[in-house]
Amino acid sequence: MRNKLTVALFCLLLFAGTVSGVLLPDREYSGNEKRMLKQFPKFSAAELFSGRFGSGLETYLADQFPARDQWVTVSTVAERILGKKEKGGVYFCADGYLIEVWTQYEKKQLEDNLAAVKKLSDAAVQSGISLKIMPVPTAACVLADTLPAYAPNADQRAVIETIRNAGLNVVDVTDALMSHRDEQLFYKTDHHWTSVGAYYAYAEWMRSRGKTPAPLAEWTREALCNDFRGTTYMKTGDPFAAYDTIEAYYRKPAHYVDYNGGYYVTNTIYERSFLDGSNQYGVFLNSNQATTVVSGDGEGRLLILKDSYANTFAQFVIDDFEETHLIDMRFFRGSLQKYIEQNRITEILVLYNVPNLTSDTDLARVSR
Repeated sequence: MRNKLTVALFCLLLFAGTVSGVLLPDREYSGNEKRMLKQFPKFSAAELFSGRFGSGLETYLADQFPARDQWVTVSTVAERILGKKEKGGVYFCADGYLIEVWTQYEKKQLEDNLAAVKKLSDAAVQSGISLKIMPVPTAACVLADTLPAYAPNADQRAVIETIRNAGLNVVDVTDALMSHRDEQLFYKTDHHWTSVGAYYAYAEWMRSRGKTPAPLAEWTREALCNDFRGTTYMKTGDPFAAYDTIEAYYRKPAHYVDYNGGYYVTNTIYERSFLDGSNQYGVFLNSNQATTVVSGDGEGRLLILKDSYANTFAQFVIDDFEETHLIDMRFFRGSLQKYIEQNRITEILVLYNVPNLTSDTDLARVSR
């Protein structure tokens, strides 16, 4: 009898969802999943007989199912009750961490990326410009002991050693992060490192340059929000997930900041409008832009070739240089060599987390 009631209830909910799907307008974007949702596929005989229409329709129905986000949450609760340790490419880890799975990478892509960076490095050295590369290990490496038992986990230290063997000047921050792993170096609900984690990497980078890093206490700390749930939460919909706090560290609150060659100019590296949206980590340097230039009080001109990990890192750097330039190769379409010459760059740092360094197909363009 109980099984019949369960089946009947499921059928009723499915019927109600189908009817609602017909009556309600389609959504274009999922704030929880941070992606565009599939729209109704274009119909044609060719699409039908090739199977593409059916495949597109299946994805469309899954994406547009009413209360999709709530269903994801219900699914997560059920799976956790049943003892499942992973969902959507994210491990449920000890101490409340939700950590992205990273088990393999394309060696050819890594080789292409390192060859391009080495070519850029050789050209920079000939021009008297120092180039260092900082491959940042992610939480899956630094907090490996919080992962579920026997969880597959690629060896990020081995990747860093491969980078060193490519003849590049590596700033290895792994040990520095491991020695402070009792502090919160990564968000529990997001794949990024926290400002504290970025500081310890900054300190290691400063030492690699023959300089003594200032203690963290010299920066003003400000909590920007305490209700942050990031990318790994969005992938799981885990209702038991913690809320993270996003913190800023600055020596002075105001800086002249130029995004994309004057397209948007402002007086702070913290774009606080993001705190009211679903991408709160975007508060650092206006999320990801093709080019960003920040004026500081130091000497020299630093160029950071980056992924989003550099957005948090940069807050510690900007007052050490006259200008700090950041370029995201995913969006930059100019000649990097010309940019370096025209902006009189004196130092270069390539900063990516390890998984991104192995997979970013745009990084191979840095030598052009």
